[in-house]
Amino acid sequence: MRHEPTHRVLAVLEALAADGPPLPLTELARAAGASRSTLHAVVEHMQMAGWAEKAPGGWRAGPRLREVGAAVAAGVDLVRAAREPLQTLADTTGIAAAVFEVRDGLAEVVDSVAAGMRTASREDIAVGHVIPVRAPFARELAARLPMADQRRWLADGTGLTDAARDRLELVLPQIARRGWSIERLTPGRRELLRMADTLESAGIGALVRDRVSELFVELSEIDVTDAELATTADLAVASVAAPVLRADGRAIGSVAVAPGRRMTGRAVARAVEAVTECADAVSARLAAHPGPNALPALPPHLVHPAHAARHP
Repeated sequence: MRHEPTHRVLAVLEALAADGPPLPLTELARAAGASRSTLHAVVEHMQMAGWAEKAPGGWRAGPRLREVGAAVAAGVDLVRAAREPLQTLADTTGIAAAVFEVRDGLAEVVDSVAAGMRTASREDIAVGHVIPVRAPFARELAARLPMADQRRWLADGTGLTDAARDRLELVLPQIARRGWSIERLTPGRRELLRMADTLESAGIGALVRDRVSELFVELSEIDVTDAELATTADLAVASVAAPVLRADGRAIGSVAVAPGRRMTGRAVARAVEAVTECADAVSARLAAHPGPNALPALPPHLVHPAHAARHP
């Protein structure tokens, strides 16, 4: 059975979301199958909440409806832009790959591609999987932030020791220069990844997720320095990630592969190159197909440093 109040609101939202001039109340009432007096109360309440807006000639989408519509469009654009490069990344590396989008303080997997090689933590990276955008997580994103925002990112960190903060102070400028980050894998962290997979599939709450985040910090070896990369023969790698940039250079997400195993230095270098090339390709696709409110094209100095060094 149709719930009439809900139907009326949805009908008005659908009408306001369509392109075109402002709609008279009479036309909205016809679309919703309701009287003018009923619809007047509906749209006035929607106006107070920001979903509708009075304009000369009728009603149009309010700021809240435009904001939600833009967010949905951005997510769809990112998935479309990433699909082919992400498949190429998984095929090239033989490792599961994913694209993350930043949403409300979390980086959420919006698309993923499995690969032939089984990783230690999972066969693929599940769509909907989230990580908090706070220290020490999402370093490839934090490294792109202005210094004041980096300080806030550090201040939001849960369970950070003084040593972990010192480590982040050291590696963040290096991540910013090279354009990618490595999540290192320890035996304890490997087991925690498996536990986190189980908890996430069971629908864990925010408090449990926060405690798991604290444990990740305790069991992590935060990134690698440039000096360590130059001297390490092999490395246990949980993931390699690089930021996806909008046309203004702002990081809106990232692409990553999740090896979940020990790799030779040469294999790490190949994975890094493939990830940064994928991130550059996704960023270029977003810039080439801008939305109605898109910003100018990405300046050359804001491409990923690792890619720019290879293609002067």
